[in-house]
Amino acid sequence: MKIRGILLVTFLFLQFVTADSGYPQSGARRLQHQEKRAMIEKISMLLKDHYVLPDLGAIFSEEIIALFQAGKFDNVDDPKRFGEEVTAALRELTKDKHLNFRLVEKSDLGEEETASLHHPVRYFRLGEREHMGIFRLDWLEDEIGYMDYRRFYYQSEAKRMLLDAINFLSPAKAIIIDLRENQGGSGKLIPLLCSYFLPYPMQLTGTYYRDRDITEEWWTYEQVEGKRLLDVPLFVLISGKTFSAAEYLAYDLKVRKRAMLVGEPTRGGAHSVDLFPVGDRFEIYIPTSRAINPVTGSNWEGTGIAPDVLVPGEEALDTAVELAKKAAQEYGKAKDQAIIKVVAKMQQQLDQAESLFLESNEEEAEVLLEAVFQAASQAGMLNEFFIDVLAYHYSSHRSSQTALGILKKQIEFYPDSSGAYESLAWAYHNQGDKAQALKYFTKALEMDKNNSTAKQMRQKLEREKK
Repeated sequence: MKIRGILLVTFLFLQFVTADSGYPQSGARRLQHQEKRAMIEKISMLLKDHYVLPDLGAIFSEEIIALFQAGKFDNVDDPKRFGEEVTAALRELTKDKHLNFRLVEKSDLGEEETASLHHPVRYFRLGEREHMGIFRLDWLEDEIGYMDYRRFYYQSEAKRMLLDAINFLSPAKAIIIDLRENQGGSGKLIPLLCSYFLPYPMQLTGTYYRDRDITEEWWTYEQVEGKRLLDVPLFVLISGKTFSAAEYLAYDLKVRKRAMLVGEPTRGGAHSVDLFPVGDRFEIYIPTSRAINPVTGSNWEGTGIAPDVLVPGEEALDTAVELAKKAAQEYGKAKDQAIIKVVAKMQQQLDQAESLFLESNEEEAEVLLEAVFQAASQAGMLNEFFIDVLAYHYSSHRSSQTALGILKKQIEFYPDSSGAYESLAWAYHNQGDKAQALKYFTKALEMDKNNSTAKQMRQKLEREKK
């Protein structure tokens, strides 16, 4: 039985790539010649039956057998070293960096290597250590947002963390995504991340599966949480370590001319793997699918992705910051000019709405308020505090009907907010409409049972009603 890895079961073996390569004796049972032969024959069969390019798989199948017969692994009886040397031989034959044959070892939690919890536990521990892949969020000079993203996870926690990161970066005038240490992971998050920087609908790099003979298409999302960042200057840092799923992201952003790539050519892994057991102590990751980009019709396997700005990896961030500062300045000027026009239009509509409220023409006034709120939302200015401050201005200037209209509109935009209902309740209370005040204090308390102000005011108004 194999474990399917829709893009990038890479995460399961990457946790071992930093292990000591000095071939220490693992302490496990020594390997005998017949056991090694059986495993090489199994690997040969798996390559022939499952390698993503069938013709090459058949060739590699014969070549690994020939190496064994020539005595390539005769002097290796330590299990861990055997796995490393077979992996090195396979990569030399195939030039495919995704191939990996390894000894199955316990995690630090001590679960049995063959137990069903082995891979879930390792993945869990890796996610804990890597903060679901996001190592750093920061603000650099001149309102430049920075995200150091080192692996893609597919769990709901990883999605939530990504959405929170995008929200953190959303006010930026330029954004830098650092993929220099990112060696892959689950590709399931890539369409979501791309959806914030590329419009809908846009087809992304897909995956062709040999065993199914189909190509899985990936597209940007029609709806995303929060706002899209379609015009914010974007810079992506890459290096010789950038691999697999990280290359999917970098490739799509480059091909669509959405981001400037800064750094070194990437590692060049456009294949995806499945996991197969080999004997009772080993397993192998074999590429069974490959990336196909709808624009280029090809991928980056073996060649990597070339940066737009070629600099040593350690200099990529400094270089990108200098480029981003210039881009942020230009973007900020254009954005400010646009907001100035929006604010002027909004003020004109508010003044008209105030006059209509004074004339008791509430219907037309509310249409204008709707336009104001929509404009504020599109400009990224709208939130509950913005609305409360706006309403306070009108209530303090004895234009209570305008304030009331604004707070009614707030409930339409924030129907789940206890604070929105409480603000409306106070507006009615200040006008002397205790029945409506009681109604909305009650609603505020229903939305939040810990709203002590709403609770006390409801009790007070109910006593006065008696």
